[in-house]
Amino acid sequence: MQKEPVQYRKAGRLAYVSLHRPERHNALTPQVIRRLSQVWQEIDLDREVRAAVMFGEGPSFCSGMDLKLTTPGFGYRLDDVGAVDKDELEAASRFEALPGERRRINYVPPPTLSKPVIAALHGRVAGGGMELALCSDIRIAAEGTSFALPEVTRGIVPGSGGMVFLPRIIGAGRAMEWLLTGEAIDSDEALRIGLVNKVVPKEQLLDAATAMANRIADNAPLAVQAIKETVLRALGTTLAEGLTISEQQARVLFRTADYQEGVLAFKEKRAPVFRGR
Repeated sequence: MQKEPVQYRKAGRLAYVSLHRPERHNALTPQVIRRLSQVWQEIDLDREVRAAVMFGEGPSFCSGMDLKLTTPGFGYRLDDVGAVDKDELEAASRFEALPGERRRINYVPPPTLSKPVIAALHGRVAGGGMELALCSDIRIAAEGTSFALPEVTRGIVPGSGGMVFLPRIIGAGRAMEWLLTGEAIDSDEALRIGLVNKVVPKEQLLDAATAMANRIADNAPLAVQAIKETVLRALGTTLAEGLTISEQQARVLFRTADYQEGVLAFKEKRAPVFRGR
């Protein structure tokens, strides 16, 4: 039986989201896009999950949209749907009819997602695949990974977060050059400019991402969520507004059972047991 193009599984406190269209370098189709949108909702609502790892199976993480099948509105191209069943076509048509922000943003990890997402990147990371990575919280790349946002060379723009997150991560000047030329960079350059957090040998990629996710999951989940929310909210504010948001989050956390457990564990010289309360 053919695997679903998006695989989702849980392992204790971690969620794993994998793209499985290796023969097409995990290029995005309407079905993949809709399933990813559902997966982020499932992860957000699952109290057992404390962090998520996203990766691609086969030779690449994700090469972007599958332009042979997919329209800019994330429906199917009518001249190439022979292998697509009627129910799938109807589901894609309903999704394509949604307002643009619902279609374009929700397949990438949304900024409202309370759980951190670590993207494990290898092979080609381009277009919509690059936006999946940019909208993640931490990016770990395998040696030899190629990164690109080539939309401008095709007469379109990276509208699912590329133009918003890239300048925030690497700075406006570098981002503008990359976005306007559509050129690719390698993993060494990505590390140098701060696009990725770490570069590791390919065989160590998933282990490195899992280790990072577990390190985060060891911490108090409410504090982790508060940090993620504060950082993202403060990026679009003045310094004074950002400090106010930060102080408000700190005051809320002082009242939690996890904070009391953290203090008690420190006094007793033991590992804390956080319960997200």
